[in-house]
Amino acid sequence: MATHNLFMLPGDGIGPEVIGQVRRVLDWFKENGIATFNVDEGLVGGSAYDAHGAAISDADMDKAMA
Repeated sequence: MATHNLFMLPGDGIGPEVIGQVRRVLDWFKENGIATFNVDEGLVGGSAYDAHGAAISDADMDKAMA
């Protein structure tokens, strides 16, 4: 079974409620022996601005670009 790295950025438009459903899909892939995912999560948009004073932190941008 393949393992993939996934960096999710819930934010404006694709918030925590959507990411929750994505996690359900990822679990389905694992339960059915198709793939597993190493999931990391950051912030983007308003939530990132509230936390870091910018629309995306430098650390999260570096992860997204890797």
